Order: sequence, then C-alpha cells, then structure tokens
Amino acid sequence: MSPSSRASELEHLREGLLQANSEYFFNLAERRKLCISIQEVKGTTGRFSHYDPEREKIVFTHFKQQLSSLSLRELLSFSLVMEDHALAMAPGSYPAWSQRYHLTTPPKDLHEMINPLMLKISHPDMFGRLELTPEFHFLKDL
Repeated sequence: MSPSSRASELEHLREGLLQANSEYFFNLAERRKLCISIQEVKGTTGRFSHYDPEREKIVFTHFKQQLSSLSLRELLSFSLVMEDHALAMAPGSYPAWSQRYHLTTPPKDLHEMINPLMLKISHPDMFGRLELTPEFHFLKDL
C-alpha cells in the first residue's frame, strides 16, 4: 500500500471514528433523557426506590451476548453510565455499585465496581466470587 493510500485510508477511518463518537454522545444524552422520564413516571422516593432488579435482569439477559463480548473496562463503563443515569434525578434511589458498598470484603478487583446483576449475566464466574452484603445477597437467587 502506498503512503498516499495509507493516508487516505487513515483519514477515512478517522472520519468514521468521529461519526461513531458523535453518535455515541447523542445516544448517551438520549439515554439520560429516557431514564429521567422513567424516574418521573415512577415518582417514588426513598432508598433504592428506582432500583428494579427484576427489570434489570430482563434487560441484561436480552443483551447477554453484547455484554459478554465487552472487556471488563467497557462493562464497567456501561455500568457507570447506568448508575449515573439512574441517580440523575434522585441521589440514593439506586445502588452505587461503583462504591462497592454491596460487598463485605475490601475492594480488590475492577469487576467489583460493576453492577452485580450485569456481572451475573455476562460473567457468572466473576459474579460467583463476589461476597455480597446481606442486603444484596438476594441477587444470588435472582
């Protein structure tokens, strides 16, 4: 491949990446808006009032193949987006998995910051290593 062909291909690929980034940011903003609208419809208050583990299990199962193909950092990224969007309107209404307070042991690994149900569906072996607090032990049976 000639230097000019490589430069042309590189420019084309970079344009594609810019377009993908633009779509990513647009979709991220749309996701946030939808989450806020859902929270408004729920209208409940209180600790974890916007946390619906049954619904999350359905969503994660629907996207099992996509979630399983992500690297742990990509999975954490999506988990953090979900957490941020769920907490957008009502702090404390959704578990802050990234803070690891759902665990009984001191933090050791990256996977401990990922939504445990997401981890259960995408990487059951890693989920099995989590030492959940009594408050979240029910996730093992879900």
